Amino acid sequence: MPPPPSKPKVPARGVPLGADDEPTVVEPRKLQLPLPRPPSRGRGADDFEDAPTNPGRPTFVGPRASPPMPSLSGESTSPGSPAFTGVAPEVRQSRWHDRSAAPRGVLSAEAVLKGLDEALQKAAQSKAPVGATRGQLKADWLPLLRQAVEKAGGDGLDAYVTQLLSPPGRKAMTPLVSDLASGMERLEAAPDATTLHTTARELRAVVDRALGASAPPVVSLELQEREMDGRVDVDTLLSIRFASNAELTERRARAEKTLEDLRQQMRALSGLQPDGLFSNFARVKVEKRVMDAEARRRGGS
Repeated sequence: MPPPPSKPKVPARGVPLGADDEPTVVEPRKLQLPLPRPPSRGRGADDFEDAPTNPGRPTFVGPRASPPMPSLSGESTSPGSPAFTGVAPEVRQSRWHDRSAAPRGVLSAEAVLKGLDEALQKAAQSKAPVGATRGQLKADWLPLLRQAVEKAGGDGLDAYVTQLLSPPGRKAMTPLVSDLASGMERLEAAPDATTLHTTARELRAVVDRALGASAPPVVSLELQEREMDGRVDVDTLLSIRFASNAELTERRARAEKTLEDLRQQMRALSGLQPDGLFSNFARVKVEKRVMDAEARRRGGS
């Protein structure tokens, strides 16, 4: 007689941004920033296992919200695109969770800057209103800024996690993430195309300086993985930090609707084991709590 099916993994209680279905409450805690990580030497295909599907991940709206998915061999599936030089650190097997991010390639610093320049040129040639041009530029830039943060972000994301979980949090020793966030706020406030392009060029210069450092500190993901159960990947976390107030409000409402839809689907499958639904519910729940914490950080409700 075959053994009974295994029960779905249930997240541990008590994690402020965990996957349980309790009210969204983030208790202030004192979080220590991890020690700086040494430069990454890259990883091979043997480091990865099959990743669960991740539908519906919110990103900036735009026709090109992410680069083509690379193969594990480091080659792009899209002819003519830049060559990948490794695999992003967020796809490793974490000590705290089952990895949910699919393997994707890493661009060289030169390719990142070239991509930023191409998006800037497209924005400069755009005849659309400033709001539409800004939205397209953000959509084009987000994957490239993520690559820059992974290369030279240091403790920036860990410091941001402390600002969410233990406000006012800690100031990062490596300022790239906070500098990009400040630049994105100025980009959002740009009233016309000229100001938009000037601010975007200043942001490009920030990335250039960070990537041009003699030994840029690679990003630490320790607090992000441990405190958020590894369910919020780098681009999602950055898109939340870089979102305008209007975008953040819309995404929170959309996430709440998604959670309710998933609750109803799981109730309809009472007695079964909806592993995929539970995984999606847990992920969206954590993302919603991150967005709620970001809204509180900004002084909203």
